[in-house]
Amino acid sequence: MSMDKYSPAELLEQLQQLDECPRIEAKRGSAIGPSVMQTVCAFANEPGLGGGYLLLGVEEPDEDHGTFYPCGVTDADKLLNDLQINCRDQFEQAIAVQADIAMLEGHKVIRVFVPELDPAAKPCTFKGRFDSKNKRKTGVWRRGLNGDYECSQTELEPLLLTKSGLGFEQALLPDAEWDDLDPDAIALYRSLRAKVRPHAEELLAPDTEMLRALNLVKKLGERWVPNVAGLLLMGKPLSLRRLLPSVRVDYVRITGTQWVEDADQRFATTLDLREPILRLIPRLEATILDDLPRHFRLEEGSTQRSDQPLLPQKVVREAVVNALMHRDYQVNQPVLVVRYSNRIEIRNAGYSLKPEAMLGEMGSKLRNPVLATVLYDLDFAETKGSGIRTMRRLLEQAGLTAPVFSSNVIANEFQATYLLHQLLGEEQLGWLKQYAHLGLTDDEARAMILAKETGAVDNAGLRSVTGLDTLSASQVLKRLHHQHQLLQKGGAGPSTYYRLSDVASVEGELPLFSENTANTGDLPSNTGDLPSNTGDLPSNTGDLPSNTGDLGVNTAELPADLQERIRQLGSKARKEKLWPVIVWLCALQPLQAEQLAQLLGRRQVSTLKTNHINRLRDHEGFITYTHPEVRNHPEQAYVTTIKGRQWLASQGVAVETSPSPAGDRDD
Repeated sequence: MSMDKYSPAELLEQLQQLDECPRIEAKRGSAIGPSVMQTVCAFANEPGLGGGYLLLGVEEPDEDHGTFYPCGVTDADKLLNDLQINCRDQFEQAIAVQADIAMLEGHKVIRVFVPELDPAAKPCTFKGRFDSKNKRKTGVWRRGLNGDYECSQTELEPLLLTKSGLGFEQALLPDAEWDDLDPDAIALYRSLRAKVRPHAEELLAPDTEMLRALNLVKKLGERWVPNVAGLLLMGKPLSLRRLLPSVRVDYVRITGTQWVEDADQRFATTLDLREPILRLIPRLEATILDDLPRHFRLEEGSTQRSDQPLLPQKVVREAVVNALMHRDYQVNQPVLVVRYSNRIEIRNAGYSLKPEAMLGEMGSKLRNPVLATVLYDLDFAETKGSGIRTMRRLLEQAGLTAPVFSSNVIANEFQATYLLHQLLGEEQLGWLKQYAHLGLTDDEARAMILAKETGAVDNAGLRSVTGLDTLSASQVLKRLHHQHQLLQKGGAGPSTYYRLSDVASVEGELPLFSENTANTGDLPSNTGDLPSNTGDLPSNTGDLPSNTGDLGVNTAELPADLQERIRQLGSKARKEKLWPVIVWLCALQPLQAEQLAQLLGRRQVSTLKTNHINRLRDHEGFITYTHPEVRNHPEQAYVTTIKGRQWLASQGVAVETSPSPAGDRDD
């Protein structure tokens, strides 16, 4: 990334469109003070971000302005000079930033690009700030979804490991020994490798030398000892339980579309998988495929039908391998696979080292290069960064919605959501025919269907189903709003969303998800040329979460202990008291931000979201969206996650079961 990739106007537009923009920061720019320099430090440090942009002379939304707006700087030359001096003098090593002056809506602003430092040069540290006694003061700043933060010693470790060229996968555990390796798993590696490359040189060596060549063992004196990567790939199940107790995959089958509160009927199926990765990949893949709806397909020229899973097998393989290969194994948190009626969610520790906006682009950033190399040699994985692009292409060919990826840097977590409904089914395409005279593009058609099926569409949601970048998605939505008048705009700034306008809504109604939606593959750019025979793939996979806008908010129905906690909350309650109440409320039923504010007696919904709700969702992972595919959905609500329930339990809160679990509603 370079400074000239985005103009100041394009940077401002991205700020307006996105509620989470880790690569862009706007500041008033009255002086080059600590706030500016902390952002410079964070951009230089954050792994995989590729650097970031500062816009000086741009104000955040306030009472008079609903969006970011240019206010201008007064002495641009002095600010540029101070910035360069500070970048040279305030850090342990100088940061070479690029900056220039530009006009934006009649105001003079400064555009600054801060490059990400090479791993060997990190961390960027303020001079004299490190305090060995105060573990919270490191002098090292990192970049989160909602701003900059001074990282702790624990958060500093990944930067130091990268600096040394080592990772946790190469660590030696104190009690590990050669006997913890499974001879059958070693033999399995030989068999799999021989299928890919029969004459591979490592296959000619004895086990010890072969594993040493793969960087899976190390010699200590006269003993060969497996490192973490060796145990993960070829360890005995009992040894994994002893040495790496959290290294497992939890597969959970849910009836319905949301996490169910009823403890007696919470899971339809649960399965704990704990075995070496070489066996775990095919087993988890088979588990997911066996639990998917199947459809039959009659290939051209064939007289026999073939039953195929709803998600292509290659997509499932990529999803499984990505979760296991890129997981942060230093975090004691199992990989979680949840199969809802309308989607599959795969969550693993370890945020994406590539920014979300770059997922699908060529090039890989590997958290576990040793694991990745072995899996690549066995044809389990690829190392060219094309896996996500391949998944999107295969899903599009199957007529399914592209996966939705969420990478949370602060919570150190990555989630992939695979929707099991077809965005462009036969009825959806039939509905689009009424707009054939407008010559809608593929992307415009997908935006219309997403708005029709989910009730709204926003920039992030459209990007997830089209692969467009932020600016291109914004242009598509603006054309449908201004030029075609098919969408009406709601919200403002980062909270902007679009719903079908009255013009688009007067035609016949379309069910949210048809019982007989067809497999359509690619959508023709001119919807007037829609094919009449669109395949045979059923999409009876359940409905999206229902309308939460009319959920009753009656404090009298809340548990007595919770009512008492709410009464004790003052207008300036600290997070230690407020957060358990929010998570508890969302565990009882999905609640919108406005409903939470009403229950908690808060007038400023935006302040509650910024200071508490967003942090509980982004930083802690205790709550999540009910409409993950459209973040700015006008009926967006929050529901407590598994992690949030576990946290409540650690706080001594026993969540009472609601009489009507969210996953079982019919409304």
